[in-house]
Amino acid sequence: MTHDDVLDQTIRAAAVPVPARVGQEPARELLERIVATDRRPRPAPARTPHRRPRLAIAGAAGALAAAVAFALTLVNAGPAFASWTPEPSPISDTEARDLAAKCLPAQDASVARVVIGEKRGEYAYVNAVSPAGSQTCFRDRNGDVTNTSILTVLTSTERLGAGGVELYSWGQLRTDEGYVRIMAGHVGSQVTSVEINLRTKDGHSSRTARATVRDGYFGAWYPEGLDESSSNTTTLTVRLADGSAVNLSARELYEQPKLD
Repeated sequence: MTHDDVLDQTIRAAAVPVPARVGQEPARELLERIVATDRRPRPAPARTPHRRPRLAIAGAAGALAAAVAFALTLVNAGPAFASWTPEPSPISDTEARDLAAKCLPAQDASVARVVIGEKRGEYAYVNAVSPAGSQTCFRDRNGDVTNTSILTVLTSTERLGAGGVELYSWGQLRTDEGYVRIMAGHVGSQVTSVEINLRTKDGHSSRTARATVRDGYFGAWYPEGLDESSSNTTTLTVRLADGSAVNLSARELYEQPKLD
């Protein structure tokens, strides 16, 4: 990942509405860490002298080979996030811990607890919580792992009660295939499922994803382009053990948890 990619993700994370409950001191620490990042330009790589082909036919053959290779690359690439599925698949505890260990800073990995882990096609995602807040790790189809975090005190299980919901992570992440939304939250003791529904500006359904729900936490991720993120309406359908359900606005829920 280039410095430009890091800067892009940092600015994009800052653009996502941050809930008022985010603690000031941890946020300041994160800002100082970003500012302290070495932003000095890297030396440009040495240019390789251009060698003129000895024969015109050799140059033509090389161009043809390059064209064929490019065409094969396009065929193998396929559409972005082609293997993504609205239904998640489980990930083993061992794989989830290994993924977290690759993405979390050493000082955080020792105290963080993985609460959600899932796979959707070629991609894997885990959410870990610690006293400092929430951290998410996303592994793309190439095996590259990216970390996002939000430093905030999570709502207690007691305050959430039976049907409460807290959405503490809802940032956008850039990958080599495009942008995705990473969602993570905390739910009451009687919540059995969470479904994420995206609707376009004209009201049509554009995407639905079922979240992984485990031990009072939920998590999911889904592709969402830059143009979509500014116009989509996102809601959560939360279902309880008694069969009842409630629809909640993701944006409002991110600002303030729903307490039972």
